[in-house]
Amino acid sequence: MNIRERIYSALNGNEVDYVPWAVKPNHLPRGEWERNLRNLGLGLTIPVRVYNLLRPHVRIEQIYENSFQTNIYKTPVGELIQKTRIDLPSEAGERSSHWTTVPLFKKEEDYKVLEFIIRDTIAKPSFEDAEIIETELGGDGVVYTNMGYSPLMELMINFMGFRGVAHEAIRRKDVFEEILEVIHEKKLEICKVVASSPIKIVLVGDNIDEMIVNPRFFEKYCIPYYEEYIDILKSAGKIVGSHMDGRLRSLGKLIGETRFDFIHGFTPPPSGNLPISEARKIWKDKTLWINIPEVIFYYESSQIVSYVKKLLKEAAPGDRLILSITETIPPRHRRKGYEAITRAVLEYGKYPINSS
Repeated sequence: MNIRERIYSALNGNEVDYVPWAVKPNHLPRGEWERNLRNLGLGLTIPVRVYNLLRPHVRIEQIYENSFQTNIYKTPVGELIQKTRIDLPSEAGERSSHWTTVPLFKKEEDYKVLEFIIRDTIAKPSFEDAEIIETELGGDGVVYTNMGYSPLMELMINFMGFRGVAHEAIRRKDVFEEILEVIHEKKLEICKVVASSPIKIVLVGDNIDEMIVNPRFFEKYCIPYYEEYIDILKSAGKIVGSHMDGRLRSLGKLIGETRFDFIHGFTPPPSGNLPISEARKIWKDKTLWINIPEVIFYYESSQIVSYVKKLLKEAAPGDRLILSITETIPPRHRRKGYEAITRAVLEYGKYPINSS
């Protein structure tokens, strides 16, 4: 089996020869050691965009001062201002060097302008580059795309921030839910564009963590939207997952109620709080697209091999399982970690895995 075949087999619940092990290109700098690892079976998972977002009636004025970038969103109904720190450490380019310090939305009067910005957004299909990338990648891995955050996480990450969402959901619940629906209408348009694209594997957001999205919020403000997007995408033959890389124990049963085919970025202990063995019991029909926690890369090489061996045995017999890395890897520990994980997969990842 080549790597592409392994990943698709894992996503579809079919048997594999070895548990697939693949990472994003920005986590794998080119070079001799990278080439050797790829020859041993390390694959690539390449994210691509299949649409561009346009806002024809919104003008953005940018001001740079010291370590900050200020974006002023100017619309026919008013202005919103966002401030971003732009000189943060980026871990050799693996982590974003930007962080929003002042969110776009700050007060009740901002709803009108925010709604205009959302409604003015147009999703323009852009398939050609994605098709070329997938063709050129061949059997060395898979290409996937993302339709963006669900409405709740869109508000939290791009518009309001965590505190803003918490405040608005309690103090101004009616108008908060109205803006969620406005975002949802736009997401349905984007979802239909993604569904018509040639890319088979699709993510729906979403960076879920139980400390940020509690079970009540998840059930009320995530699942209903997920299910509508899943309907559209699966009707078009897509394999659909969501990026949930946080602590998930209290959300486990609710996630199991969704019709996602896979959970992307699933992070087991010690960083996550839901063991693989428990996740397998409550998500019997879902593939675990695992993020090997960043902290593991600080271990000694032999300890990394032992961790991956334990992880594989816990997931025995190894079906519906993909090993990956979806967070920042410390560059000085990267080579040691990748070599140890590859060695562990070759030694202990042959299907079917013996759990004893």
